[in-house]
Amino acid sequence: MGKLVPPEQLVLEVDGDVDIAISPDDVIVIRGGERFSVGDGSPQLPDNPVMRKPIAATLNEQPLSNFGGGRHGKASVAELVIWAGGGSQDIWIDLDGLADELLQPTDRVVVQPADHYISVPREEEDRLYEVTVILDGEDKARRFPAAMTVLQAIRRSLPPRDRPNASDFDMVDGNLGTSALDVNLTLKAAGVRDGHVLSITKKNGGGG
Repeated sequence: MGKLVPPEQLVLEVDGDVDIAISPDDVIVIRGGERFSVGDGSPQLPDNPVMRKPIAATLNEQPLSNFGGGRHGKASVAELVIWAGGGSQDIWIDLDGLADELLQPTDRVVVQPADHYISVPREEEDRLYEVTVILDGEDKARRFPAAMTVLQAIRRSLPPRDRPNASDFDMVDGNLGTSALDVNLTLKAAGVRDGHVLSITKKNGGGG
């Protein structure tokens, strides 16, 4: 859209900190309200700048700074996997109001304060489920990793204000019956499958 001509650069403007140059292959979540500009490339901005202050993004509910990250404007999926403990893991990005998005192993993400990343053990089969989640009378299509725990799925489905209290809610798979799913099991182990309808209610008769 900017019709850039080298050496021009597309730049994400960051209030109170270093602006971030966007490369063609970078991944960035557009939520609305971001400000971009076109720099003339003189001088060239660094590809992955060191920020003045840590970026307030999270990985598994913890600030990236807890893992030694968040000081650069971008993070690779490989780095996120290492920070999450290494091994065979997928990295997802939590998108409020939308299905969470699976990042590819080769992706590099432009990190923003509102970004929330999730690590999940990689399943070679049944890698993800497309389900419908009913909460407060509203149906929403969601995409969950098969290896995500029921408690994690509840947390991801709740509005941000309720997520710290995810253990106060039950999840029921209407395709399996009326009993609450064991929050400690993975969705796959609990019997959830692609296309199922899940409902979330507050325990002890609360709303949901």
